[in-house]
Amino acid sequence: MKPEKKQEEEVESERESKSEGEGERGNSGIELTEEQELVMNLLKKKSPVDLNELKEQTGLSNKKWDKAIKGLTGNGLAKVKKDDEGLWVELV
Repeated sequence: MKPEKKQEEEVESERESKSEGEGERGNSGIELTEEQELVMNLLKKKSPVDLNELKEQTGLSNKKWDKAIKGLTGNGLAKVKKDDEGLWVELV
């Protein structure tokens, strides 16, 4: 394969991944979706925050919310805690 052809395929692959909902890279170098970026930005303003309050602020569908919060917690960027007062989300 010619070097130019390989480079063109890499650029095309990057475009395709961006169009599939992948967003910018976070400070930790982990690529975040737009939904994850939204949640992270809200957490940067207030953390910890009540899970239901945060979910309401995002305006995301249940499916998108679940995917975003699972992605953030799975990558160690956020943590969900439960106490007597309820469920809380905080930055790690």
